[in-house]
This record gives sequence, C-alpha cells and structure tokens, in this order.
Amino acid sequence: MSASMMQPNLDQLAGLTGVRAGALSRWQETGWPNSRVEQWRFTRLASLEKMDLRPASAAAPAGTEAISAVLPENGVILSFSNGVLDVAGLAALPDGVTASFLSENDTALAVLAALVPASHPVSDLSLAVMTSGLHLEIAGRVDVPIILVFTGDDNGVSSHPVVSVKLADGASTVLAEWHQSAVGLSAPLMAIEVGDKARLDYAKVQHESAQSAHLAATGLTLGEGSVFEGFQISVGGQLARLETHITLTGENADCTLSAIYLGRANQHHDITTNMSHAKGHCLSNQIIRGVLDDSARGVFQGKVHVAPDAQKTDGQQMSRALLLSRKAEADAKPELEIYADDVLCAHGATVGELDETQLFYLTSRGIDRDTARGMLISAFLDDAIDSISHPALAAMLRPVTTAWMTASNRSETGDK
Repeated sequence: MSASMMQPNLDQLAGLTGVRAGALSRWQETGWPNSRVEQWRFTRLASLEKMDLRPASAAAPAGTEAISAVLPENGVILSFSNGVLDVAGLAALPDGVTASFLSENDTALAVLAALVPASHPVSDLSLAVMTSGLHLEIAGRVDVPIILVFTGDDNGVSSHPVVSVKLADGASTVLAEWHQSAVGLSAPLMAIEVGDKARLDYAKVQHESAQSAHLAATGLTLGEGSVFEGFQISVGGQLARLETHITLTGENADCTLSAIYLGRANQHHDITTNMSHAKGHCLSNQIIRGVLDDSARGVFQGKVHVAPDAQKTDGQQMSRALLLSRKAEADAKPELEIYADDVLCAHGATVGELDETQLFYLTSRGIDRDTARGMLISAFLDDAIDSISHPALAAMLRPVTTAWMTASNRSETGDK
C-alpha cells in the first residue's frame, strides 16, 4: 500500500482544506517509509505495500459483547467499528466529560496536529482519511473509566479513527483503549493533553486479528505537576507498531509509560517511544518487557531527550526480552540525548532465554513443566505489570497476559 497504490482510494478526498489537506499532501508525497528511514529500519512495511485496502466509510456490527466481559466494571464504552464512532454511546458520558466532533473543525484539528508525531505516516494518513474524529474534554475528577473499543470485520478496509482528549488543569480520569478488529489495517491516531496538576491513568490493549496490521501513533503533553501512568500491551496482529511521543512541558511532571509485547508464530511487534523532557525537575520511567516464541520478532526503540534547560531531570528506561525459541528475535535501540548537565538518566536492554536451572528446580519440586514455565514467564513480566496502580486497569490487563501464556503452554505441549 504505497502512496501510488493508495492514490485511487484517496481521490475521494480531493475537496479537503486546511489541516486535512496538508496531511493528505504530505502523505501523497512520502507514502509509507522504507527501510532506509532510520526510525523504521527494524519494522518494514512491505506487507502493506502488497495490500489493496480502501479506507472504511461505514461501520460494521460492533460486536463488543465478548470484549465487555473483560473491561472495567461501571466504565463507559465508546465503540468504534471500522473506525467509525457509534454516537449513541456519547449519551452515557459522565458529568465532567464533554464531547465534540473534530470533523471540519480546523482549529481543533490544528491543536491535535500539534500534539501528534509530525510528518508521520500514521498522523498524515489518518488525519486525511479520518473515518471518525472525536474530541473529549475532562473537567474535575471523573472516576468512571472511559473505554474506547475499536472493532471491525472487513480485512479489505483500513480504519482511521482520530481521538483527542484534553484534561483541564487539576482534572483526573481513567482512559483505556481496546483494539480487537479484523480489518486489514488499523491506524488509530490519539492526541492527549494533560493540564497542570492533572492526572491520567491510561491503558491500551492491542488484540487485533492474526491477519491485521496495527500502526498506531499517540502524542501526549504533560503540564506542570501533572501525573501520567500509562501501560500498553501488544499481543495481536500480524504486524503491530505502537508509537508514543510524550513531551513534558511543565516542571515537576511525573510520567510512567510501561509496555509488554507478546509474540508467537511470525508476528512482529514494535514498541517505539520518544520521551522529551522540555522542562526541569521532571520524572519519566519506562519498563518494557517482551516475550517471543516461534519465529516472532520484537522491537523496542526508545529515545529520552533532555532539553538544555531541563535540569534535575530523572529519566529511566529499561527493556528486557525473553526468547522462548531459538528462531525468535528481539531488537532494542535505547537512546539518550541529553543537553543538560544536572540530570539522572539511565537506560539498558537485555535479551535472554528461560533459565533452565530455574526450570529444573521447579520441576524437581513436583511442579509440572507447563506450570513452571508459566511461573517463570509471569515473574519476568511482573515488574512491568506491577507498575499499574489503578486496580480497574490492572484487572483488565492481567487476563491478557494470562491467556497468552496459557495458549503458549498448549503450543509447547503440542495440544492445539
């Protein structure tokens, strides 16, 4: 799905103006990045170039019943099907949350475009196509979780939902994304602005079908004294890249962004982050864990950038990958770009296999191999999962890893 192949499908957007027209022009000029682009050298999009996808224009049956069983209780669900919002869900939004449509509101789109990764293939394409554009504003303390559920059933379409969220100064809320569709390409674009002394607890689950590609771009800004606790799990899809850009724009901001990727067969998972400390006295912490089986491949690219006047910065980043198969592959590219001299920053990356000594010890104590294997994998993931302080989000995420490990044990024993 190079720019030339997408061109016939994008002719329908010839009348665009403003922000969306600019995004369309950039997309048509550049298309999907190739392996010569440094940020994409570990994740090649050749499979997309062979697909003839059309941007979705209509919703499919939402089918969120099975998903709802694992979502936080008492949460408000906003459903997107093929990237198209079911507006009926907006009526259930709690007090303190107001919704509007981005659509042709160029002022709102300009604000959104300033938050998301600039000149980025997902930003440009999804802004231009934008099957649904939703803006949420949060005022005060909102305890009811807001859950965005993305489904779809047509592997011949690409889905391009665009969502922006603004937390007013002092506001707080819980936000979750659950992606479980069977579209050819899911390319969600998220922009989140966290105001001064505001707090956002956030989680994302990427659980697309085995034939889908998931390319997500998310941009966040954190105001003075704000707190962001975020967690991502990538477990589905044939090809998945979750890219997050965070800018700490106010002093004393506190940011946690952890992630887990779980791959088997020939899946490809890419977790890419860009943490920019624009002001001093801020804290950021990233814990990334990956488990790969069969011929799966995992990628972590993480940059921590510290501006010249961002003194007293504390930026921590650690990536660890566990290989369950000799055919699996993990690539890590941690980066520190520091222009201030009074900082505490560190990064690291390791790749290893299950410890056979530990496995032998557990089995020698009467624990069967599958259970022992699961215990070791669970222990490996625990420090990342334990970073989730919000109980409703933790309860939503833990079953995802448990189900993956259960399926992995069945595969190990040949019980399909």
